This record gives sequence, structure tokens and C-alpha cells, in this order.
Amino acid sequence: MHGPALDQIDEQVRSASLKAMPEEIGLLDGILLHMNHGLVPLSGTKNDRGLNLLAGLFIHRAFGSLWRAREDAVCGYPVQSLTLCRAALEDWGTLRYIERHPDETSLWLRGVLAEIETSGRPPKFSKIWNELGELGETATEAYSVLSKFAHPRDTGLPWLFHADVKNTYFHTGGHFDESGLRMCLYFLAVVSQPFLERIAQLQSRVLGNPIPEWVKEGKAISEQALRFIERVHDQLQRSREAEGLLRSEPYEE
Repeated sequence: MHGPALDQIDEQVRSASLKAMPEEIGLLDGILLHMNHGLVPLSGTKNDRGLNLLAGLFIHRAFGSLWRAREDAVCGYPVQSLTLCRAALEDWGTLRYIERHPDETSLWLRGVLAEIETSGRPPKFSKIWNELGELGETATEAYSVLSKFAHPRDTGLPWLFHADVKNTYFHTGGHFDESGLRMCLYFLAVVSQPFLERIAQLQSRVLGNPIPEWVKEGKAISEQALRFIERVHDQLQRSREAEGLLRSEPYEE
């Protein structure tokens, strides 16, 4: 028994996604491309073997997760997309933490630099989120919602199959679902947009000043992204499908 190759299925779903939400996907692509453009001038520069090195590693790690999450979203793998989105949010939270506690960078860099010898462990995310919450930068709601997809809970299971009165059809490969795509694009915008400020801060520390033209373009992209986030959040709140998704419970590690 033969059917289409998985690559063919993915391309069919990609085409359906681009046809259904070209502007929304284009907006996300604009954020990710701008992240890439902001990081290019930082590659090939002398690093401090401290905060700036670690910040660069976390931002690049997040960029890889966000791009692959984008690909999973448009190819019809929403659970995988949101799982990677959560990983990028962890990178953002850790980055904000080490920016405030540069004396703790050795807890992560000991796995990168041979000269570092230290004891101790990085803080749990409950501590990181609590501290950021005190600064007004809370991400606990998004993290809690995304955790429902990253772990084998009931929330993400409906996206893995569909059924009629007679049969159940499992999605072996990508499957186009407009509501799932919208949910992914929403969270990807929520997580990726704040990285623009972190890249600007890294440019400032490494280059002496952030790149003016890049910052100006980033502000315009951020304003567009925030309008999209607000609009889709309101839509999701009104949608019966989103009931239970945007109301989070505390996540325990």
C-alpha cells in the first residue's frame, strides 16, 4: 500500500497554510529575519568569555528553535511547534536572568569554557519567572500554556487526529488546521518579539551602541507584532476552542 511521501504531505500543508494566513506568516518571518540580521554583526567579534558569550549562545539557541517551530507550524505539526516555542521562551527567561546576575554565568559556561571550574546548579525556572514577574516581565502564563503542549497532557491531543461517525484518522505527518496554525503563530510572535530588545542590548555591549537602522526597523516590526498579538489574543479568548488554553495553571518542574 502506497501513499504520498511525507515531504509531499508537508509541502501540501505548507501551501495550504501560506494560502490561509500569508500576512500572519509573513509577519513572523519578518521578526525572525530581523533577529538574524541583528545577530550577523555580532558574529566574528571578540567575545568576553562571560555574559556576552552566554547571551549570544542563548539567543542563537532560541533562534534555531523559533525557526524550526515556524516550519512545524506551517507544515501542520502544531504540538511540535509549540514545544519548540516553549524551549525558546526558556532561553529568553534564562537570558534575562543572567543579564541581571552576570556573576552566575559560570553555572552555564562551565560546559563551554575549559578554564571554568565551579560548583552549583542553575536556578529552577520557578525562581526565574518569579524574579522576572517582580520586574513586570512575567512570562508565567505563556510558559504554563506552552507546557501543556510540551508534555503528554490532554491539551494537544485533539490536533493529532480527526474522526467521522465511522472511523478515526490519525495524522501521520503534517495536517492543515487553521485554528492550530493561528495558535502557533500567536505564541511564536509572543515569544520571538521580545528577543529584538535582547539583541539590541547585546549589540550595545559588544559594539558600543546598537545599530541605529536595525533598531528603527525593529521598532516598526515590534509595533506590528504587538497589534497582531492583541488581535489574535482577543479572538482566542472569544473562541470556544481556546477555552482552557489561555487560562493557565502554575507549572511545576
